[in-house]
Amino acid sequence: MKCDIILSLVFYFCGCFYMVYGAVIIAIDAKSKVSRLFLLIASSLAIWSFSCSISNSAPTAQVSAYWRSFSAFGWGVFSSLLLHFLLVLTKTESRLNKRAMFVILYLPALINIILFGPYGLLAEKQYQMAQTDFGWVNMAPMYAERIWLNLYYIIFSIASIIVLFQCWNKTESYPPREKRQIKRFIVSILFVFLIETVIDVLPDILGKKYHPQLPVVSLLIPTIMIFPLLKKTVRIERKNIIHPFLGTEKDLDGDRVRLFNTVTVIFMLGSALSFLIGYFGMNRNLGNELLLAAFLLLMGMVVKCIPLITKNQTAQNSIFLIISISCLLYFIIKHAGTGGLTVWAIYILVLLFTVVLGSSHAYVITAISVVVQIVFWIILPEVSVTIDINEYVARIFIIVLSFVAVQYLINEFTAKIRGYQRFAREQEVLEKISSSFISVNSKNVREKINEMFEMAVEILEFNHAYITGFGQDYKDATIVNMYMKDVDRESFPYYPGMRFSTAELPMFKFLIEQNEPIVCEDTANISFDKDGLHRDYFMSRGVKSFLAIPITIDNKTGGIFFIEYRDRIDGRLAESRLNFLKIIANILGDARNKALYEERL
Repeated sequence: MKCDIILSLVFYFCGCFYMVYGAVIIAIDAKSKVSRLFLLIASSLAIWSFSCSISNSAPTAQVSAYWRSFSAFGWGVFSSLLLHFLLVLTKTESRLNKRAMFVILYLPALINIILFGPYGLLAEKQYQMAQTDFGWVNMAPMYAERIWLNLYYIIFSIASIIVLFQCWNKTESYPPREKRQIKRFIVSILFVFLIETVIDVLPDILGKKYHPQLPVVSLLIPTIMIFPLLKKTVRIERKNIIHPFLGTEKDLDGDRVRLFNTVTVIFMLGSALSFLIGYFGMNRNLGNELLLAAFLLLMGMVVKCIPLITKNQTAQNSIFLIISISCLLYFIIKHAGTGGLTVWAIYILVLLFTVVLGSSHAYVITAISVVVQIVFWIILPEVSVTIDINEYVARIFIIVLSFVAVQYLINEFTAKIRGYQRFAREQEVLEKISSSFISVNSKNVREKINEMFEMAVEILEFNHAYITGFGQDYKDATIVNMYMKDVDRESFPYYPGMRFSTAELPMFKFLIEQNEPIVCEDTANISFDKDGLHRDYFMSRGVKSFLAIPITIDNKTGGIFFIEYRDRIDGRLAESRLNFLKIIANILGDARNKALYEERL
């Protein structure tokens, strides 16, 4: 295989990586501003990579120049997107004027596209392609207008470095693991800036360019390094770190959303593989292969948007069925000359997903597939085919996608079984707690609450739990009951009967006034805690997450039930535990009301 083809494949696989990577992040939470910006960055890198891939092994210099100019939609906006992303990630954006910021960030990017994009004002001057052993290399000499590009890169890189160092200075208060992740990401970004300056900018300024430009490949390093940090940041933004639950309901369509996300990824991979085999493997027409890849990518986006198009499950199933059958028939018709060799097996993927959608769609898919094979049997009773490397690659890809589909189904049903088991155990424990409070009175109420702690820790798995009561004016709070899983007075320096002022924590004011629960998944990053009071209060005791729920007594907030953890808790797990905690809070409120009635009598 020639060096230019190998390098084109390197660019192409980088583009596939960026495309899938962006899809993974946006799947975590499409509403997060961080994830949306990262998707734009990944998209710009993917466009950059795919354009370089086609340009590097193009048949003529004109075709190579056109696709190199098309890459301006990638590199031309990348530095602007990166700086915007860093400003949001480090929470610096909130201190800037948004309108002025957008103009400063994206006006230069727009100028880049106007000047150096397809049919741009300086496109002919900018792209002068020369053939080398590594493919087409842009040998355009330095000229006055080209200085703009170097200034754009240098200015935005310096601004990004300044933001990164500001972030570095803030890491001292972070936990060791997060500190390492942030510093690795910053070092990797600085490393890429250095490499890009040495292999791209300096040769461009000096007019010595005898090698392919590979900055888009080197950007793989920081992209990989940021994933753990970005995944955590997106989840934090999605949950707002600490927030009231104004009522929760189970996501009954969660399994369908995950199904559509999985199918979207499969369509994206199918689009990438189709172009890879058709253009690079079989040397088919570039335009036709691009249209096919774009069609598959568009179908994937439509599948992703199905839950947004309609909430009706029957309509969702119908849309999915139409898209699946259309793609299946297209591939079979396209390969009709070989009897649908290899691609006939695609129907297995659709058939697997009908396990979630319903059996009626399985009948339709099966019937259509059988009819197609009968038609081939009649039209082409015998056909001779040649099986080459492209067919083997397609078979391997279908096998891998089938494995992904099967793993998805296994994970879905395993999660459901575990959920049912956990739900059954929760109901059993709640029944025991409720039964134990039937005989509660003013004399044994503390003993009953202690028994409740012992039973609840099995489900809630907390390290500390305590219940506070309030005085008449809510100025003071008293520890009524408490539980420690591990005896450690440094992490929990309280004792029953201890009194403290509610003014020490503003959180009490919200709980009392709103009478709504609060969940905190990470005490190190409490968004509204500007002065760090809550963070210091919890982290000084080694508490990394907590739940708090008011206990209603006589139609007003009579106490707070806290449970604390030394580890962070996942959002879904927190919601499940909060639902369990709400029921216990209601039981405690009823028990206290009963004791009060006895005292009044």
